[in-house]
Amino acid sequence: MDFRTELKLKPYDFTISLNDRLFFLGSCFAENLGSYFDEYKFKSTINPFGILYHPLAVKKSVEIALDKSFNPLESAFYFNGIWSHLDAHSKLSSPNKNDLIHAIQQAKVKTIDNIKNANVIFITLGTAWVYRYIENNQIVANCHKLPQQYFKKELLSLEETQKSLSDTANQILKVNPDVKIVFTLSPVRHLKDGFINNQVSKSTLHIGIQSIVKKIDQAFYFPSYELLLDDLRDYRFFKNDKVHPSDLALDYIWSKVIDTFFDDITKSTLIEVEKISKRLNHRFFDSESEAAQKFKQKTQKLIQELETKISLKLF
Repeated sequence: MDFRTELKLKPYDFTISLNDRLFFLGSCFAENLGSYFDEYKFKSTINPFGILYHPLAVKKSVEIALDKSFNPLESAFYFNGIWSHLDAHSKLSSPNKNDLIHAIQQAKVKTIDNIKNANVIFITLGTAWVYRYIENNQIVANCHKLPQQYFKKELLSLEETQKSLSDTANQILKVNPDVKIVFTLSPVRHLKDGFINNQVSKSTLHIGIQSIVKKIDQAFYFPSYELLLDDLRDYRFFKNDKVHPSDLALDYIWSKVIDTFFDDITKSTLIEVEKISKRLNHRFFDSESEAAQKFKQKTQKLIQELETKISLKLF
């Protein structure tokens, strides 16, 4: 007897290997997904501008990266002793203006480098709800805890969503025509918007993504949203807030990434990487003991053997 509706996925028509460069843009789920690739020693970069929840924020980060005349002070502001930028997450904010400028410039450099050189770009969308800064009529990536009256909340239309995703994909492909773009829809529900508004938002994003995947041969969709909400479909796979996926749910989604994106050689390599990583994280009561030294020597031998086998530096 079946007690759940399992989502069975087919492999994509391309594979991802440890030789590939990967770039992750978007919501907090982009960071969840990217962290697994990091853990298994892939060459990956995650959200240089910080978490970007909606399509226009992702598009703006790409535009900033490609704009040679971009002024980092544009859209920067000072509030409550902190310098922040309306097109970036608060992780780039700083009490020092020059530090903020440097952080924005570094984010721009990392983004353009990855747009030009990544083999696969993952774009994860969280919401179609956006905030418009009334003073300059700009839709922002982050409100940075400015007073609520400074903003107007809006829902992107389907046309706006489709256009922003199309523009983003086309800008990327213009400078990196061989890249694969994988869109995902975050399974994290934005219940602060309300149950109905969250569903309308996710539906808008989903239709927008599907329209791009149908139009652009190098665009794909990975069903993170469906894996959690339709396949697992149980609150035991969520954290205590009943919104964010638990570690077990993330592990399950990662297992589907393995099944659909990796060939047999990469899969077997990841098993070895995991074994070595566990050995490297092992802690001894006496790190100078003979047993500890032998264990460390064995670990280094395993690393050398694996890196020689795949002709790639991992550790």
